[in-house]
Amino acid sequence: MVDLTNDASWINKNVQVVTNYLTKEFENFAIGYHADRPLTHTFTVNNEKKLFKLVIGWPTLADRTFTSERINRLLTEAVAQEMRLHGENGYRWTPSEA
Repeated sequence: MVDLTNDASWINKNVQVVTNYLTKEFENFAIGYHADRPLTHTFTVNNEKKLFKLVIGWPTLADRTFTSERINRLLTEAVAQEMRLHGENGYRWTPSEA
């Protein structure tokens, strides 16, 4: 049996790590989050002049092997730069296996 409460706390923890990363990368921007269960997690970064989106598949942040340390790949894979390049169309991030 799946413990949905425990899954929710795991996902919320991972969402918070992503939000913290975006807050550091996009100073003076408002950070928004929308969950489209069971498909995606969408993060928006907006300063009223520019809007950037990051989309992460639902299974990625729900995966118990996807730890905070693995989420730090956001930095090493230059996700913020990719978000800036893709703009309002959004950047869909799938972490590398390396």
